[in-house]
Amino acid sequence: MKIGLYLNPQDAGERTGPELREGFLSIARTASEVGFDHISAGQHYLSEFSQLQMIPYLARLTGEVDDVEIGTGVVLLPFHHPVDLAERVATLDALHDGETVMGVGAGYRDVEFESFGVPKSERISRLVEGLELTKRLLTETDVSYEGDHYAVEDVSIPVRPDGIHTWMAANANVAVERSARMTDAWYVNPHATISEIREQKHDIYDPVREERGEDDGVPVLREAFVAESREAAVETARDHLWEKYQRYIDWGQDEAMEDEQDLHKPFEELAEDRFILGTPEDVAAEVETYDEELNASHVVFRCHWPGLDYERTRECVALIGDEVIPYV
Repeated sequence: MKIGLYLNPQDAGERTGPELREGFLSIARTASEVGFDHISAGQHYLSEFSQLQMIPYLARLTGEVDDVEIGTGVVLLPFHHPVDLAERVATLDALHDGETVMGVGAGYRDVEFESFGVPKSERISRLVEGLELTKRLLTETDVSYEGDHYAVEDVSIPVRPDGIHTWMAANANVAVERSARMTDAWYVNPHATISEIREQKHDIYDPVREERGEDDGVPVLREAFVAESREAAVETARDHLWEKYQRYIDWGQDEAMEDEQDLHKPFEELAEDRFILGTPEDVAAEVETYDEELNASHVVFRCHWPGLDYERTRECVALIGDEVIPYV
């Protein structure tokens, strides 16, 4: 099982671009130094937070880390042409010596679809076609493809990687099944409880993977904070994570969930069975649960949220490296 860091370059609105750059690169260096296996970031457009774009940011980050798996977590595929995305991902892979993950998702924010001029009703068909064509461009030469949204004839991208892992973010049952059929793994969202994940995995994901003769391990993204006491970890998360989840509701993330009321809960209920908060011993024990109950290939921690001081995040990351990673 790999331990990862979801280092999304998103912060409070008053943060400048250079402040985001220096803050997040310092956290990435710490993660590399203390033994994290994976670093990934997410994508949004027209964010109400201060935010850097994912692929240029990850490309810059590759110069700060050693032999760490780098992932897009996730590319909002309906807004990208597959030719452009394939070449960007291939370039990202060429810039570092570790493995590369291309995580993809369908997107959900109305303002993004409206501003790109992409009908939201096409989000799934564009996701499916975009992934099919991008995967072929990354692995084949002289590719021809004819779809409703994209078409190419006898084309090849100039640099093809040796192998890119593909993950798909999914919330609803139909999306989980799609991820099982189309990608190397279902990228489990941070909003679902362990109980919900276990049920979806057992009933939907695992049977498809078994039918296809493919591994049923899943990367799991979790909101997490580690401190010397559980009380300190919970207080830090409450101060910063609660606002983030209210923004998810404003953006319509709740509507993409299997249970649309799942995010409309007080913080204590929201955190239960969902966030990983506590001492290093608490966190190590919970990570072992993900391995045993979900066959987690990765547990990816998100330890920074808008407004949190970068030094506090670095301290948390260092504590995970020193007192959690050696014991899981």
